[in-house]
Amino acid sequence: MKTAHKTPAFPRITRREGLLTMLAGALTLAGCGGGGGGGVAGVGGGGTGSLSVGPISGIGSIIVNGVRFDDSIARVLDEDGGSHDRSELKLGMMVRVKGKAVSRTADTASADADEISFSSTLLGPIDSIDTTVKTLSVLGQKVQITLSTIFEDNLSLAILQLSDVVEVHGLVDPGTNTLVATRIERKLLVNVNAFKLQGTVSALDSAAKTFKIGTLIINYAATADVPANLANGLLVRVRIATTPTTGTRTALRVRAVIAESEDHDEAELEGTITDFTSSSKFSVNGLLVDASGATVPAGLGLGVRVQIEGSLVRGVLVAKKVKLEDENDQSKFELHGIVFNRTPTSLTFTLKSSGGIVATVTLTSGVKFGAGITLAGLVNGVKLQVKGFALPDGSIQATSISLE
Repeated sequence: MKTAHKTPAFPRITRREGLLTMLAGALTLAGCGGGGGGGVAGVGGGGTGSLSVGPISGIGSIIVNGVRFDDSIARVLDEDGGSHDRSELKLGMMVRVKGKAVSRTADTASADADEISFSSTLLGPIDSIDTTVKTLSVLGQKVQITLSTIFEDNLSLAILQLSDVVEVHGLVDPGTNTLVATRIERKLLVNVNAFKLQGTVSALDSAAKTFKIGTLIINYAATADVPANLANGLLVRVRIATTPTTGTRTALRVRAVIAESEDHDEAELEGTITDFTSSSKFSVNGLLVDASGATVPAGLGLGVRVQIEGSLVRGVLVAKKVKLEDENDQSKFELHGIVFNRTPTSLTFTLKSSGGIVATVTLTSGVKFGAGITLAGLVNGVKLQVKGFALPDGSIQATSISLE
């Protein structure tokens, strides 16, 4: 069913306009103090340790960009620096992980996490839904659902309705001016203090104190928490009042997005190519990548989703490895944890990580079992590794199961 509302797109972003998502928006934590400025929460000096930015693709404790991070002693922070329990981290959330050096073997990569920051990109009511092409419009911004999009438990695109308030984690595809969702949650309006979105300023009217993000008109006359350098083309994160629900919206806070600047010996980033000069010089999520010393795959270009491994030096990601990301990867998600809520006849069970993160696993006849484990052996208390892909109901369909 297609609801008849035109879906405005995200404004087209290039490297010159700044960082789009993770390192510059969803996870570069914009301005923790006063009007308009912005520092990156938790960033200090030095270039040691690792940095990994991308969606959570596994639990046990969490897996980001193929690295399994032990989060047992990590600080978990939201975009305002507020503390959270590690059990609040979920599959598909966009995170920024600072940790110790990564230990690698032929088959695994692991590290201890010191700090995990998370933030969504968009929070607001649904303007339109197109179940045919699997898109939403939220606050006038287009959201694309893919095979890798995780819905929270008991939620799916088919269940969502117009005016439902949703929180979206994701990456911007500049080729289609779309936010590609990695996780979607539904919120009760009564529990939401403010809506939020991210984008570049356009149609700035300093006299009327209004500007646009996409087609949404925002009035900032009621707040002093505005960047001193507010101008067309500036990338900002905006919190807006929940009323009115149509027409010009009222800004509660406007913060400029600050780019990642701390050096890291090891840095990994998953995202979309947001500016492309050549296969050796391009930007991912707005961060400049120097791939001149790396072997790069064919098919790189604007909007292509990639994973980069390298080091972060003076704001440039010096790549050692460039990999294309496949939305149809049948082992996209990797879960480590203990089985519970399993009954002998059930085709689903819950896996709980050491940090308390839970995920629902769906079984089919095509699942491959490793040595020492069978369908009959899937009992509560067994510790497993599960690989699989996301289903529309938010569960993970297992493609392989092995003992740990």
